Amino acid sequence: MRRTSTAIFALILMFAFTAADAKTRIKIATLVPPNSGWASKMEAAKAEIKERTEGRVDLNFRYGGTMGDAGQVKQMMRIGQLHGGDFTPTDFQDQLPDLNVYGLPFAFESLEEVNYVRERMDEALQASIEEAGYVTFGFAGDFAIVLSNIPVRGLDDLRSRKIWLPEGDAISDRAMKELQLVPNSKPISDVLTGLKTGLFDVVTMPASVAVALQLHTAVKYYTDVPVIYAMNFLAIQEKTFNKLSAEDQAVTREVLTRAYAEINAQAPIDAENAKDALQKNGIESVEADAAAFTELRASMADNNRKMAESGMYSVEVFEQMQGLIDEYRAANAQASAETQ
Repeated sequence: MRRTSTAIFALILMFAFTAADAKTRIKIATLVPPNSGWASKMEAAKAEIKERTEGRVDLNFRYGGTMGDAGQVKQMMRIGQLHGGDFTPTDFQDQLPDLNVYGLPFAFESLEEVNYVRERMDEALQASIEEAGYVTFGFAGDFAIVLSNIPVRGLDDLRSRKIWLPEGDAISDRAMKELQLVPNSKPISDVLTGLKTGLFDVVTMPASVAVALQLHTAVKYYTDVPVIYAMNFLAIQEKTFNKLSAEDQAVTREVLTRAYAEINAQAPIDAENAKDALQKNGIESVEADAAAFTELRASMADNNRKMAESGMYSVEVFEQMQGLIDEYRAANAQASAETQ
């Protein structure tokens, strides 16, 4: 009996040792190309995590949209073929609509406003993602600008034009219809071909994304106005993340959170470099009509509130964000007045 008990105890110890030492491969899909700054940061994070966990945690990134669009990625996560993805808020429009408030059309006028709001709201929005069964590590974002094959100085230049809309972006769809524009909703993978074939005349996206997608080969102009604040985030299924030991979870969180903070901090620099690259490739910078865009912002402010009241996202979260924007603008105006 004693010999049998000893053998069983040894077997249990061996099993525990093997389980603790097992490698967990976390497969993560993204539309980002492998030669991008985002990919470089993620590969560095992957290497650090692998080293610090002695190979127990292996992040496996699938770049360039090879696993399909966000809907396909989420489906593959449900059946276990993938464990995570790089997403935008519109990918969770139905499940987590409040994530979209940062990306409301013309809500922000500057990155300083964005930063002021994000410092006060990011934590709650990230918590909502985790409550939905995912682990996330922060947001990274930048303003989308207008890229086109006709000069765009104001709203009138967009009338009767074929405007690309990201697939599934219900908020931008409603906003464009409010402005009596006709959006053409397609996956981002169709943008380059669509611009070259005339399916689209106008697209809005961050300059760095436009360069990564080689849109400089298919557009003639860009207009540098902060249309929307576009952001992305990494989400890994909680059930997969929980397979890691507490120590390995802590390392993975620390490294990926730091990587996302660095990506976010680098975004404005990447944006300016991308605009320089656009101009060096012959893309003409168009000056926006300030009065026209001021009027457009006012119109969109009313529409953004109407969308909240109709249930597209919560009134409470919208009012919190708008209150912070107003607070920042008032303080900034007062500081400007005091220096004059």
